[in-house]
Amino acid sequence: MGIAIGMIMLLAAAVRGRNKERLRSYTIEINAGPGGAFLKQADVERLLQRSTAGVRGELLALFNLRQVEQKIKSHVWIRDVQLYFDNQDVLHVKVKEKVPVARLFTISGGSCYLDEQGRLMPLSLEKTIKVPVFTGLSDSVLSKKPDTVLLQQVFTMAQLLVRDSFWASQVAQIDFTSEQQWELVPVVGDHIVKLGSLNDVEGKLRRLLIFYQQVLSKAGLGRYRMIDVRFDGQVLAGSVSGAKVDSLQLRRSVEKLLRDATAAENDTIVRVLPKPLQPLLPDEPNPSLDELKTVLPGATTVDTNRSILSKQKKSNNN
Repeated sequence: MGIAIGMIMLLAAAVRGRNKERLRSYTIEINAGPGGAFLKQADVERLLQRSTAGVRGELLALFNLRQVEQKIKSHVWIRDVQLYFDNQDVLHVKVKEKVPVARLFTISGGSCYLDEQGRLMPLSLEKTIKVPVFTGLSDSVLSKKPDTVLLQQVFTMAQLLVRDSFWASQVAQIDFTSEQQWELVPVVGDHIVKLGSLNDVEGKLRRLLIFYQQVLSKAGLGRYRMIDVRFDGQVLAGSVSGAKVDSLQLRRSVEKLLRDATAAENDTIVRVLPKPLQPLLPDEPNPSLDELKTVLPGATTVDTNRSILSKQKKSNNN
């Protein structure tokens, strides 16, 4: 009994002694997404100082870890934060940032990110993250009560793009048109891809990939100005967006290429739309990125620094 009482007294004394100790130092660790961190160590230090009595030199007895965590976690770019002391009275701060998976632009020029949980997050004035870009959205997207169904569709497609290295490199932007239809603008090539709705977008991207592999890699990336993957089981391709399907002018060789593809790809039929009155220039360059050559063998390279808007304008004029 005497030994137990002695142990309790020693423990109580240790606790009282620790309560009189002061915070000696701290370390900060920032866990960011693949595009890099929004916050710098100095930013986290300021958040920490605003949440405490100056941090260094503060009495440990007055330091409320949970309360400080909640204050830091309320920052718009922070997903989670963990604080703990080691046996040397050093405070460790581990911050996990939100990860943007898409950037949204409204018709009036407003913009924000969509994070890895499908929620809106603000931009940074000092850092831009390269993620899929969705344009032409209603200004209501940035309101307190946005269209959650539309955001969920955008989120689903953005996840597909960022998880696939090919699409992450090939997709420049996805535009929501005035007809309430989605169109994909590629990095490589001068064509526009009609997606329609974002329902079954995985199937539409699969059909588009078949077309890239089996047709554009052989016919050239400048052969078509419009590729339509809206309809299940087929890909329509033409030189102008207003052309209508003519089943008498199907390219049998293209269909044979697709029939020879894998079993998962055999349900896709490619139809070539009628040529326009003004044919495309045969010598028009149609480059490709080096990293895309494994998917588009034989493709040449293009200036990827040109404006996306000018690309859309060119497509609409043809």
